[in-house]
Amino acid sequence: MAQMDPRVSLRTATLADLDAIARLHLASWMSAYRGIVPDAFLQSVTLQSRLVRWQRALSPDESPATVTIVAVDGPTILGFCSFGPRRQPPSSTTGEIYALHVLPTLRRGGIGTLLLDEAGRDLAKRGFKWAFLWVLRDNADARRFYEARGWSLAGEEWVEERDGFAIPEVGYSIDLDT
Repeated sequence: MAQMDPRVSLRTATLADLDAIARLHLASWMSAYRGIVPDAFLQSVTLQSRLVRWQRALSPDESPATVTIVAVDGPTILGFCSFGPRRQPPSSTTGEIYALHVLPTLRRGGIGTLLLDEAGRDLAKRGFKWAFLWVLRDNADARRFYEARGWSLAGEEWVEERDGFAIPEVGYSIDLDT
């Protein structure tokens, strides 16, 4: 792993970050998921759809328990992590990582680890004992990333139906008390 640039810092995302986060999210999907999900599905994911999603996620009235942090170098957003209480099934003891994405050109440089570790600390401070996340079943790179950081298969699988496409996912969890 490359040495982390000392200029990289973390902060809470705001609505002012909406465009940058949506663009990064789209670029990350196009890079990470090509060959894993059908090309027709990837072509259906647009900047507009990402803007709508992040408008909701970054609006405190819409998602009061959701936190999104960004890794930045000055004004440039290099990656983000969004997290909060587990959604399905709802849990008072388990938090969930909803999204973790890094600029494709900066993957394997430590930014994802920095974001994931900070999210885990935040969830633990909020009283969650466990953290959970979904990852595309066939995304071997992401699965290796989480496993190398102590996450384990949780024994949960589901197929998400998105715009007529079946996207198989597997769940991972980690004990936040360790």
